Order: sequence, then C-alpha cells, then structure tokens
Amino acid sequence: MRLIVQPFAGGFELCARLGLLFIPGEKLGSAGRGGKVVHAVLVDSPSARVGMEARDIVFSVDKAHWDSIRYLTCSDRRPSELNLSVFVARYFGIANITVRMPPQHYRPIEDIVAEAMQVVATQPMPPQLRYVNPRCAETRELLSMLRRRRRR
Repeated sequence: MRLIVQPFAGGFELCARLGLLFIPGEKLGSAGRGGKVVHAVLVDSPSARVGMEARDIVFSVDKAHWDSIRYLTCSDRRPSELNLSVFVARYFGIANITVRMPPQHYRPIEDIVAEAMQVVATQPMPPQLRYVNPRCAETRELLSMLRRRRRR
C-alpha cells in the first residue's frame, strides 16, 4: 500500500490515506520551503483524529521532506505510524505529530474522493494566507501599557 499525494481538481492535491486536501505550494510561494499547506481535513480521517486542521503546514514525513517523497510504503496487515513535522497554525509553532493509519483506507476511496470534491466546490482556495502569532497581540498590549506608565 502506498501513501500518494495525487493531483486533484482545481490544482489541489489529495492524500486519501491521511484524509488531507493540500493547496499547491507554488500558488502560495511556499514551494521553496518544501511544505504543503492543508486546505481541509476530511471527516473521520487519521489526520482528523490527531487534531490537524486547515492552514497547518506539513513539512516532512518520517524526516523526509515532501519534495523528496514519491511514495511511502505502509503495511497491508497492521496499522502503520507516520511521524509528521507540522507547523500548527493555531499555536504558531512546529510540532511532531504521530498519525496512526489503519491497514486499509478509513472509508471507501469513492467516498473520500466525493467528500474532497465537495470541499473543493464549497471552499475555493484563499487568495492569500496570513499567519499571525497569537502571542503577538498580548505582547503589543503589554508594551502599550508600559509606554503609558512611562509617560506619566
């Protein structure tokens, strides 16, 4: 069994085994960094179970960058584990996430493709993604309070 990222409608890429729909990196200027931006996480997929969300960026799988991966061999008889290096957008940090995959697809492949088509139809690609550090607002607020105290 192989973990393959396949071209999909609208320039997206689908990884059916993990249940991830990726935005092509060339369109967002992240191609040189070797990461793939998650556009959507499909329902009940192995990626959904570990808490991955849209806008996360997957940099590597089992310490191999996406640019060098053509396929990964997964077991047909027992669950497989993949270690992903992911930029988690909601925490604004990089985390190592272990995804456990069942021996077969988590749903019939036709259902996975149909759900991905529905996601592409209802959620077109964003023109630009902005990542804002959630701690940045707290820092700005603290600095503004300190500036007010100095003026007095």
